[in-house]
Amino acid sequence: MASEMEVLEQLEERVRRSTEILRGLKRENSELRAQLKDAEDRLTKSHQAISALEEQSRRGDEISRQLRLLQEERQEIRGRVTRMLETFAALEEISSPGHPDN
Repeated sequence: MASEMEVLEQLEERVRRSTEILRGLKRENSELRAQLKDAEDRLTKSHQAISALEEQSRRGDEISRQLRLLQEERQEIRGRVTRMLETFAALEEISSPGHPDN
């Protein structure tokens, strides 16, 4: 049977290995916490970027809507101007000296 000294030495060896393992786990824990912090920071920046892109998209949608309205208004104005020009042309034909109604 092992002597008390051998048992004590084995116990000391187990304590030393356990201490080394614990130190390694603490170091790994610290590294993982740093990685987690970095990931959280990147996530926050990503959320901010997404928010900014969503705002730009909303502004782009509003600009597109305004552009569509302006194009419709322009088309309406063109139609009115064309009708006025046609009316003026018809009036000129009526009032021209070679027209049979004069």
